[in-house]
Amino acid sequence: MNLNKLFTALRQRKNTPAHNQQAGRHERYTHALEQFLDGQPAVRLGGAYTLANLADEWLTDTSLPEQVRREEAQTIVDALTGCIRMSYPLAQKRQVLEANEAPEEYQGDFTRDQEALREEQLVRRTVFMELSRRLAAIIKSPEKGNEEGQNTVPPISPMWANLRFDFGGAPIFYPLRQLHFQNADFASATFYGPADFSGATFYGDTSFSAAQFTADASFHGANFTDWVGFSAAHFAGAAEFSGARFVDAASFATVTFTGEADFSDAVFSAAADFAVSAFKSDANFSRLNTAGIASFAAVTFDGKAVFTASTFHDETHFAASVFNRPAVFSKSLFGGAARFAGIATKQTAIFCNVRFAGAADFSGATFTQYADFSGARFDGDAMFSRSSFFAVIRTSYDMDFPQYANFANAAFAQGADFSEATFTAFVGFGRATFAGAVSFNGANFAGAYFAGAYFADAKFSQKADFRQTRFAYAEPSFWDSEGQQKSARFSAQANPQDYLFEVRPESPHGFSCGEAQLLNRTFVLPVGAVLYDPDSWDEEKQEYTRVSEPAQ
Repeated sequence: MNLNKLFTALRQRKNTPAHNQQAGRHERYTHALEQFLDGQPAVRLGGAYTLANLADEWLTDTSLPEQVRREEAQTIVDALTGCIRMSYPLAQKRQVLEANEAPEEYQGDFTRDQEALREEQLVRRTVFMELSRRLAAIIKSPEKGNEEGQNTVPPISPMWANLRFDFGGAPIFYPLRQLHFQNADFASATFYGPADFSGATFYGDTSFSAAQFTADASFHGANFTDWVGFSAAHFAGAAEFSGARFVDAASFATVTFTGEADFSDAVFSAAADFAVSAFKSDANFSRLNTAGIASFAAVTFDGKAVFTASTFHDETHFAASVFNRPAVFSKSLFGGAARFAGIATKQTAIFCNVRFAGAADFSGATFTQYADFSGARFDGDAMFSRSSFFAVIRTSYDMDFPQYANFANAAFAQGADFSEATFTAFVGFGRATFAGAVSFNGANFAGAYFAGAYFADAKFSQKADFRQTRFAYAEPSFWDSEGQQKSARFSAQANPQDYLFEVRPESPHGFSCGEAQLLNRTFVLPVGAVLYDPDSWDEEKQEYTRVSEPAQ
């Protein structure tokens, strides 16, 4: 829409009987609108100030019904935001024009274009500043020595609280830091050059859906008092949300972060939705605090993903997410259910000293490289069924599973270290596969449920160290006689001395061991376990054909 069409459309909206009752004010409106749409910056600024003042007059005119006052003010706001939404060709050249010197290939008058850009930036940002000044209610500063009230968001001005501000599709090419916004719609807006909303406050529902950030974007320390949506937005540069506060639900679903994304120290007081988003570079969520459901389901992290010392008070969803670089969750707290089912970590996965206060579901997860769960605490059920570990899993240093721990069908392609781990309840390793050495040295199986430790149908290919273990309520089970017999299998090609079964002297229960023979070798194994020859795998039958009798 060009200036003439915009002016005509806005002026025609005034031709009603109700508006004619305020002829003087309408005449001022028409004159101010003409000024605002003029080509001279000083004249345009004067028109902007007049329009903003007229909106104040309408809103404070108690002789008129509230609805009429609001409609008149909204008309003026629409005029101001309509100007903001108009295209401006030089906006795309912002970063070039803000340089000190013109590039050699620049086409046009660089100095003249610089001046024109600065003038347009001044006018458009002034509109935002005038709106911002009216949106924030004036509050008293806290008394000296009184910390209460610090870092609080000032309330919205009641006069302007119900107005709407449509910036959808607008070209934004100037900073908007530390301003106040109300019911702001930036959907499909394009931000040319750095987008600076640092310290800004957003009242009412706010939309940045499908917005395009062509360079770095900063929302550092921003406050969102109501719902905010960034769904389908694209950040071409760095995205800075450190220290931001989200009082209501926030959606970052399907967002693409091309540059580094920083959400460190951000606080989400309601739901935080990052589902199906993509982080092409490093993502920093350290010291993140979420009070509602946090969803990172089906997210792709191509850079390092850091969630160190973060707190998730409610359910957290990382199901089906892919971590192509290191994933770091050390010292974090999951207060509700932590759902990591089906995740894939292509490099190091660090969960050391993490506390899972609710259920922790890692079923079907794939850990391609080193996985560190050392010092982790599982207060709820821990589910690792069908999970795959292709490198060493480290769980030493007093890893604690107070509730049900399920590693059924888990596959450990390299070594697995559960030394010094504590399993307070039932722990199941049924059908688990240990391709490398596994250590339960010093582990404490204190579970009172079922057998306490279940290894039926598990497969051990190399060293298995069960020394210094403790079984409080029952001896471990390495076979299941119900229905089809399911015996734990130990490779007959390993060294017999590498299978070590020895409990602590104070352990109430120990291992019932016997002998098993295969390949002219004798092994001491738990009763019911069998030996198998790794070279006897029958692809058609999907089983090993050379298996010993159960140890007895």
